[in-house]
Amino acid sequence: MHNHRPTDRLEYFSDAVLAIAATLLATELPKPETETGLLQAIAKEWPSYAAFAASFLFICIAWSNHHNIFIYIKQTDQYLLILNILFLIFVTLQSFTTGLLARHVGKPDERTAALMYHGTLVLMTFFYNCVWWYAIKKKELLKEETDKRLIRPLTKEYAMAPALHLAALIICLWSVPFSIVPVLLLYVYFALPRLSEKKVKERRNSMEYRQA
Repeated sequence: MHNHRPTDRLEYFSDAVLAIAATLLATELPKPETETGLLQAIAKEWPSYAAFAASFLFICIAWSNHHNIFIYIKQTDQYLLILNILFLIFVTLQSFTTGLLARHVGKPDERTAALMYHGTLVLMTFFYNCVWWYAIKKKELLKEETDKRLIRPLTKEYAMAPALHLAALIICLWSVPFSIVPVLLLYVYFALPRLSEKKVKERRNSMEYRQA
């Protein structure tokens, strides 16, 4: 007897964790205390504010794409729940690794902090992909109306996230500043609508127009 359940509670819980993780990033922001030159003191803390902006943006993109994959998933089971929890664990670690990196920019342990930051993102996006891989393997978890032509291209697109974060991790061994480049590319790419979904939709509309 299977233990399949609707995804509602998983999605609500995930939304709450992602929202809290994004909010907690602000607690890591420094609050300079000075009687004169407040703007200068704030400017000196730019690494913390830049790290906050980047991580907040990434969590928002993660939330958006997490929402998108559950457009195709109608049910969950115990294993999918576990994979989703592992994804959320590394989401919540964003607050810690972001603060760690911000406090060590320009210091001897900068590379170590950056490796921890990028490593967390690699694992976070890996388990995000695991949720998708497991769902498409257990086809009964997918919605019946899911267009089968979408599964393979979506899988390839989602796999770009851990691949680019792994590239950032490797680049970080040589240059911490340049390791941000793959992350920025990832932000731009995943902030946009999925290309595969757009192409399939256009193809479907074209076929419907010809049949009309």
